[in-house]
Amino acid sequence: MRRFQPPSELPQEPEDGFTKQELLEASGLSSKTFDMIRKAARIKGPGHGGLDWIFSLDDLKALVHRAESGTFTERGDPAARAWRVLLEERGVKLDRRK
Repeated sequence: MRRFQPPSELPQEPEDGFTKQELLEASGLSSKTFDMIRKAARIKGPGHGGLDWIFSLDDLKALVHRAESGTFTERGDPAARAWRVLLEERGVKLDRRK
């Protein structure tokens, strides 16, 4: 963050989203693959490591859609299914993209 720049509106409490660690454990992805999907979905993330970084529900929705599409379908499809389960546990239902 630059000097005098206001802090971003990221969720601060784990109840507001999921940590990177939780998403990695649920998906079985490596941190490198996760970050490739995250960057393709244009979601902000930690500079390096950052397993405590919290991703909002909207971030996770975007990750699911990106993981199910394009070049990530082979590795991303199992991860997207696992992340859908996490969302459904919070009462969020996503439509399937085809």
